Amino acid sequence: MIAIEKIKDWCRRNENRNAFILIFACIVGVFAGFGAFLLKSLIRYIALGLHLGISHIGIARINPDCWLLLLPLAGILLAVFWQKKVARCDMVHSTRHIVEYLNSRNYNIPGRIIFNPIVACGITLGFGGSAGAEGPIAYAGAATGSRLGRALGLDPDLLRIMIGIGAGAGIAGIFKSPVAGMLFTLEVLKMNMGAAPVIGLLMSCVFASVTCYAFTGTSLYLPFSQTGIPDVPFHWICLLGVFCGIYSVAYNVITHGMQVFFKTRKRAWVTWLTGGLTAGVILMMFPSIYGEGYPIMTQLINGDVNGVLASGFLSETPAHTLRFMALLAALLVMKALATVCSNSAGGVAGDFAPTLFAGAVGGTLFSMAMQYFFYIDIPVSLCALFAMSGTFAGIVHAPVMAIFLVTEISGTFQYIFPITLCAAASYFTVKLIHPAGTYLATRNDDIAALMKNWN
Repeated sequence: MIAIEKIKDWCRRNENRNAFILIFACIVGVFAGFGAFLLKSLIRYIALGLHLGISHIGIARINPDCWLLLLPLAGILLAVFWQKKVARCDMVHSTRHIVEYLNSRNYNIPGRIIFNPIVACGITLGFGGSAGAEGPIAYAGAATGSRLGRALGLDPDLLRIMIGIGAGAGIAGIFKSPVAGMLFTLEVLKMNMGAAPVIGLLMSCVFASVTCYAFTGTSLYLPFSQTGIPDVPFHWICLLGVFCGIYSVAYNVITHGMQVFFKTRKRAWVTWLTGGLTAGVILMMFPSIYGEGYPIMTQLINGDVNGVLASGFLSETPAHTLRFMALLAALLVMKALATVCSNSAGGVAGDFAPTLFAGAVGGTLFSMAMQYFFYIDIPVSLCALFAMSGTFAGIVHAPVMAIFLVTEISGTFQYIFPITLCAAASYFTVKLIHPAGTYLATRNDDIAALMKNWN
């Protein structure tokens, strides 16, 4: 207690503001990294337990995919129960909650937010929700920074900085990507920071990544092992970026429309039921979209297209190329629907991993279409890799974060120029179609306007 009082007294005297930011940014980073590890573990063990449990039930012997229909609905209902009865707070679209706290200048994020988004997200994705884990862990990291700052009696300006540092550390931990975590705070949350806070943010993201590495090992989430493949000409990369940009606009239109539908339902149970069953039907058709989808993404960026449609009611082998490409196009649409059903109908999940998954599938489709229709041989693996940055940049409106996120999680720094080119072409295409669009503000404004017109 004496030590804590001395720390508080030091903070009140503000003798060395920069030193304080750096020291406590590292502490927040360690907590955020450990939270990311817990969330990843919770998702994995829930999914593994469900698969092992259901394998002993009769329905699994009738058709292995039938049980996928009800799992997302069960996950959404359990997540809703957790939010209403245990956490007693709404955690859907967690990134927007962070922005609301920052814009309202209310930097007192409740302590229960440190762990409740982790549990709710683990339930949603473990039960088959097709989304990411980024928003909830960023929310938990922001709450960690806020509570630590409140405990030390920091002034509002430092509290704001600690929230941004915690949110970035959460992203860095969940992706094991320190630069991407830093850019999340600067580019997505659009927080203005001085030199010392930015250095503190980077250190926090590094500590979060290292902490997660310490518990999970040094393996990458998307290891790229292709060697000796020909490079893709720049003009085809630009065309791929344009394709990603057009898809990004379509993706956002689909998600916006579904969010309006969910928000305008007068009875909440209709939203939960509709979202859960829709996600379940899509999961039955395309089981590869279960959870975050990292195994399928890894296969695609390494040139293996056999797994993406290997199971489900619409399973197909690459032998029938035209039908295979048609199903890939359908999967791109269904992925957007499954994501918005998983994270907007009562479930708690993020938006970033689905954009990477869509990019890998879209790049694969682009490569196969160029080969089938125009006899132009473009490596599938590189198209899938480059398109991940293109769809992320176009959907999230964060091209710089897209570049470093894709290179960090796949270890493909040797391809940073084509990854950058694809992201830039996609972002430029989106801005031509929708000049004023941004990831957070545009979504909220569009939904508000559409709801007004609906009524």
